[in-house]
Amino acid sequence: MNTVPKIMIQSDGLKAIGSYAASLWKKKKIVLISDKESFDTYGTQILQYLTIFDFEVHSLILNEVLYTTNTANLVYSFLTNQKMTKADGIIGLGNEAVCQLSGYVSATYHGGVSLIQIPTTLFSQLTIAKQKQACLLNVAARHLQLVTTQLDGVIIDTNISAIVSQEELISIQTFLLNLGLSQDSKCRCELRKKARIYDHQLNYKEILDSLPSNLPIGKKMCLRSEKQVINSRALSLFKSHSIS
Repeated sequence: MNTVPKIMIQSDGLKAIGSYAASLWKKKKIVLISDKESFDTYGTQILQYLTIFDFEVHSLILNEVLYTTNTANLVYSFLTNQKMTKADGIIGLGNEAVCQLSGYVSATYHGGVSLIQIPTTLFSQLTIAKQKQACLLNVAARHLQLVTTQLDGVIIDTNISAIVSQEELISIQTFLLNLGLSQDSKCRCELRKKARIYDHQLNYKEILDSLPSNLPIGKKMCLRSEKQVINSRALSLFKSHSIS
């Protein structure tokens, strides 16, 4: 497994998932972990291109409100039922929460299995490649449980983020502000263009180069309710943040 993930940034990048996975991995069994919305939108296409390259693919579709260490235990059971080994791999498809779950599970199952992430929101596209840890909420212990990820690759399909809501742009800007990135940083300038200019194509390389080499993740959080955790996920996943 690579210590530095191979990042592929291109339009219609999902169509290259088969050749991309083959460039990183020998033929192996793959479990695709995805939320229902992402799988309904992109899943069939991804499965098609993976099977063309002779990968044996099993899909695990999740439709939970909140992913926790209890969710990870259910994923472990699914992987065991599919007879997954250290020689096999996981692909995470979805928003930042699914990417956190995929990263956590891949790092802990059998001591670590190969991982490719396919983030489907702008927030997760900008952050997942710059994290060296993944975290899940441990409800019983009331804190975020951290593991060191073993990420082989990331696919950033620029078509996925062609339309971004103002709410998400504001959320990302707030996140970058909390990281200490100045208003005139290249990353924040690109996002301001996206907010002002219709159909602006983000310069992902410039953005990723301007982000810290290892984005921080909060070690503790105060759990009040599932709704508050979800609404605060942009801060709670990446920065120590008490939820009041």
